[in-house]
Amino acid sequence: MSKPCEYRPDIDGLRAVAVTLVLLFHAKFSTWSGGFVGVDIFFVISGFLITNIIYKEQTSGQFSFSSFYTRRFKRIVPVLTVMIMVCIIPAYFILFTDDFENFSRTLIHSFISTNNFYLWQSTSGYFSDNTDLMPLLHTWSLAVEEQFYIIWPALLIVLLAKLKESYVVKLVGLLLLPLLALSEYMAINAASAAYFLLPARAFELLIGGWLALNYKQLPQLNNHLRQLLAVIGAFLIVLPAFLLNKGQAFPGINALWPCLGTAILIYCGRDQSQLPFINKLLSVKPIVLLGLISYSLYLWHWPVLVFTQYMGLEMSGIVRIVCLAIIVFISYLSWRFIETPTRRWRFDSLKAINLKFMLPSFLLVATAYGVIDTYDGFPARFENLSELNKKQNYPSRVRKHCFDAHKVGNVEQCWLGEQKEHLDGMLIGDSFANHSVAFLHELAKRANLHIHDSAAGGYPLLTQKLADGSYKYNNQYGEQRWEFALEHKLVFLAADWDRYSEPENINYVEILRAIEQLTELEKRIFIVTSVPDITKVQLHQAKVVKSGRPIYFEPELTTPQRDRSASHIIEVIKSRFPSVTLIEMETAICERGQCPLILDDKIIYRNRDHLNISGARSIAERYLEKYGNPLLKPE
Repeated sequence: MSKPCEYRPDIDGLRAVAVTLVLLFHAKFSTWSGGFVGVDIFFVISGFLITNIIYKEQTSGQFSFSSFYTRRFKRIVPVLTVMIMVCIIPAYFILFTDDFENFSRTLIHSFISTNNFYLWQSTSGYFSDNTDLMPLLHTWSLAVEEQFYIIWPALLIVLLAKLKESYVVKLVGLLLLPLLALSEYMAINAASAAYFLLPARAFELLIGGWLALNYKQLPQLNNHLRQLLAVIGAFLIVLPAFLLNKGQAFPGINALWPCLGTAILIYCGRDQSQLPFINKLLSVKPIVLLGLISYSLYLWHWPVLVFTQYMGLEMSGIVRIVCLAIIVFISYLSWRFIETPTRRWRFDSLKAINLKFMLPSFLLVATAYGVIDTYDGFPARFENLSELNKKQNYPSRVRKHCFDAHKVGNVEQCWLGEQKEHLDGMLIGDSFANHSVAFLHELAKRANLHIHDSAAGGYPLLTQKLADGSYKYNNQYGEQRWEFALEHKLVFLAADWDRYSEPENINYVEILRAIEQLTELEKRIFIVTSVPDITKVQLHQAKVVKSGRPIYFEPELTTPQRDRSASHIIEVIKSRFPSVTLIEMETAICERGQCPLILDDKIIYRNRDHLNISGARSIAERYLEKYGNPLLKPE
């Protein structure tokens, strides 16, 4: 029987399969719509190898946490650090302001192995349209592995010290089922968390771990059974890579099959003198070489693809071939001149590593992040995109003393229209109220009105209620704002109305009740609606067009007008409360069902669903020209 930690060329072959699937998926080969399962193959391999190492060293009395983490450091950190720092150069020249600033955040999170948490919180999911252009998106999986390396060694050492080996094997095996159930539950009910976070991925790593612990005890199979089982294992990997797609729940049950396939192939190759055909194929030298450079391939492939597509080049034909060739070339150099030498570094202790490499590297990465963040992504790099200057044109930054300040009555700071001794009214709402301020300012100024505004995310009128009737946020601010608004004749309401358009939504009822109260008090009510949402791709295309870069695509600079049925609550307000004045911003700029992304040679959006200040002003000018001023008192 072979030793548990002997070198296995076929495992490097499995790594080659894993990284190839990821490459094919990210390079947009449609046949491999489930190629993202390559990451799951990596997880099983990591769980197997790490557990093997810990088990062998602990049972022989040689395990050392310092030695373990030193090896992990030399394997992972040096080339990761180089990749991160190198990416800053093309990012500076290629990424637009917002994306460059966001890139700086992923820099620091990638280095400290928390990028999975950051992506979970800052995106709507791995497959969402706001992740395709993030150069360090792929480091989420490294973060998951690093978090596993922090928890699993200590836990396994304790288990091996306190329990018989057979009990440890059984315990780990018993853990797999509830962890799989948790993963399936999260995949269905919390898709983004399931994809990015360790709890939903733990069963994949522990499948490899259980196999390592059971390595000696599993039965030897005759040649025919090994051949058959290896074919089944290969099918369990290949078929999901063909059949799965990003619209299906993942990981959960869908991730189980490639994980089982990987474990089966590792098991079938246990006796290197009697390898099945599949494992022999995985042991062929070119495939093994691909496996040896798989870590570098994984690190470098995504930034190359992202920067290429960011320039507007479509990932197909010759572009795709050239990109793949560049990726393989860079990755080979990375493996040959960074990975291989750094694995031979001789550090006496973790302390030496931290002082000589980790601390200086962290300071470099942190400095890069700090500089980029402090200067707001260096907006001056793009002279034709002055509207992307956050400090000058983003409502959330220009009006940060008002928006999300949760203050009421600070009229000297937070006002719109014409300053006078007395207030005429108040604007309340969420972030959509905040982006409406510049629009309403133009209307109020021409009507000689002095309006106080108080907007905060998640507060359409009072605050969002959850299904059980409790408040999502502290409601004291919402109540204070509402009471202040009731003191004035004019009340302006602006919010993300689509979010509250379902009659069964408890906030739907609350909003209608609040408007009814205002009408009973004979307030003059204005409901402000927004412009249509756009995609991140559309916004990016508009930036490319405005920047003056070469255009390699057919730009989509308009978006369909909002479907009125999506804003059911607005239609109900119109029919139930005829005295309410509805101000629909999109009607001022949309023609024949299409709405522009650019007005007065400036992009009007700051993100997919919020306007920037210059955009809101441009819409106001067109609204006044087209409809007149709805704030003027009727004759």
